[in-house]
Amino acid sequence: MNTKEILSQKGLRPTIQRIKVYEYLLTHRTHPDVENIYNDLKKEIPTISRTTIYNTLKELVKNGLVLEIPTEYKLCFDGYMQNHSHFICEVCGKIFDLNLDLKFKENKISDHIIKSFCVMFKGICINCQRKEKK
Repeated sequence: MNTKEILSQKGLRPTIQRIKVYEYLLTHRTHPDVENIYNDLKKEIPTISRTTIYNTLKELVKNGLVLEIPTEYKLCFDGYMQNHSHFICEVCGKIFDLNLDLKFKENKISDHIIKSFCVMFKGICINCQRKEKK
């Protein structure tokens, strides 16, 4: 199923802006913020605005197509919707995907039904650790 069909299936009108923002998140696994997306997409769509990107992201999150990742300084987004965790480096600010094999007994914790999860870890990434040793 292509992005246009996915958006339509979720009840979203597949405008060129929505398609491009969604495709951007599916192909750029870098956990971008609004500014990153805007700077990259304005080259392709010069009339796109930050407001359009923000509103599009809000709709994508609301419809379960995109994850919102709050960090200390900005709000980032992730189009990878498989259950996974994130590691945020406290030095460089990069966000890394962690594919932890977390299994829940009958998809429940303390009798709460688990439909999805996103665990956040913070620390110092391996690249920043190497820089500190030099």
